[in-house]
Amino acid sequence: MMHRISAMVLATCILLSGCAASPVDTYTSQTADALQSGVIAVTDASASGDPASALARLDELQATLLDAYAKGTVVKSRFDSISAAIDLVRADLERAISAQADVVTNTNKVDTNPGKPGKSDKPDKND
Repeated sequence: MMHRISAMVLATCILLSGCAASPVDTYTSQTADALQSGVIAVTDASASGDPASALARLDELQATLLDAYAKGTVVKSRFDSISAAIDLVRADLERAISAQADVVTNTNKVDTNPGKPGKSDKPDKND
């Protein structure tokens, strides 16, 4: 599980690193700073093993991107490439959340009759 989260952190960094380094004509430096802050928040949450929090930070990053695009501070091609990266990271985070839920579900299953396969939980009438 931790290996999967580490890979997700790396993917997040790689896919969204373009938010920081970009030609000046694709978005403003203020927009770049805001997007980079969002990327760092997603990466930090993911690195701490909290994909639900990382997903919430990703939603904030997407909102920042949408706002910047609406204001005209991000060009369409850059908006599209960052949106595609966000979608990929979102899919990874949703898989990680699902995997965590599966682990919790499997951990919480209680064997009501350990060591006696085929026997019921009910006491024998003769006991």
